[in-house]
Amino acid sequence: MNSTLKRFDAFFERRSKTTILCLSLVAAVLLGVLSYYTSSDLLILYLAPIFMASWYAGWRSGFVVAIYAAVSAFITETFKAGPIEFHPDLTATLAVRLAAYLVIARTIARLNEIRRQQEELTNFIVHDLRSPIASSITGLLTLQQTSFGLPDHDREMVDLALVANNQALSLVNSILDVAKLESGKMPVETQGVELEPFLDECLQQVELWARGTGIKLECEVVGKSAQFDPVLTARVVVNLLSNALKFSPEGSTVTTRAVLSHGALRFSVADQGPGIPQEYADLVFEPFGQVRGTQGGTGLGLTFCRLAVQAQGGRIWVETHLGKGTTMLFTVPQHGHS
Repeated sequence: MNSTLKRFDAFFERRSKTTILCLSLVAAVLLGVLSYYTSSDLLILYLAPIFMASWYAGWRSGFVVAIYAAVSAFITETFKAGPIEFHPDLTATLAVRLAAYLVIARTIARLNEIRRQQEELTNFIVHDLRSPIASSITGLLTLQQTSFGLPDHDREMVDLALVANNQALSLVNSILDVAKLESGKMPVETQGVELEPFLDECLQQVELWARGTGIKLECEVVGKSAQFDPVLTARVVVNLLSNALKFSPEGSTVTTRAVLSHGALRFSVADQGPGIPQEYADLVFEPFGQVRGTQGGTGLGLTFCRLAVQAQGGRIWVETHLGKGTTMLFTVPQHGHS
């Protein structure tokens, strides 16, 4: 249901205000015709085209649809009441309904305006955070490469700072890209990719973190090459690896697999952590979704993973057993590639 609503929202977000207004008026006309030929009270349904026009095309379009809906309902009820004559009650109802519809249209438009302002402010702040974090990572990498004379403790602190900054940069990128993926504005560039080198590069990005927490990384590859977006998919794999490391006990193993079989490429990241209760298995991929009792993270990393996989026509899911660990899996269709 949630994905259906997001597709519905993305569809209307890409339409012009004129198109939205026309669609809303058509919907209001159809409701008027349906209301005339049925005995059911459909007045509440007029809120749907009013909402659509106000939310996606602004308050002016909302007012146009609100006025039309109120007048349409008045005309329909007048014809239903019998011979055309003056009906004081219906006239009063028209005034009340028109006022209510106009207030609703203005409120909806204002709520959407506030939402957009909040999103723009968030994106502005997050976007500005990316540059200093990237500069910090560059400085830490330089320090790491020239840290041969530093004590072991200082080198360890540099490594930990580098891991923390990479995690912060990943979160910033996820916040920015989730909105792009939801609106369908994130480009997907599919190309042929060698699987083994690809996974090796993904593992290198979390190697410092794994070494610092005493967790062993393993990799298994079945197949030579496949077609997918290497940038988006690498971020998905790294996010899943980061999530696995976060909940893995010291001395455990995290295993990453890539299997090319039957026209599909399947990636999986398996940990030996505490597992996830079954009722949270789907929640973890929703924005800010977290398993009760866990700490840390915003949940946006796994939301990005779901959207990035879906953008490539694949699906993502979780297999978990309490006390034994969790496996995150996702597929990318190959469309005839073998």
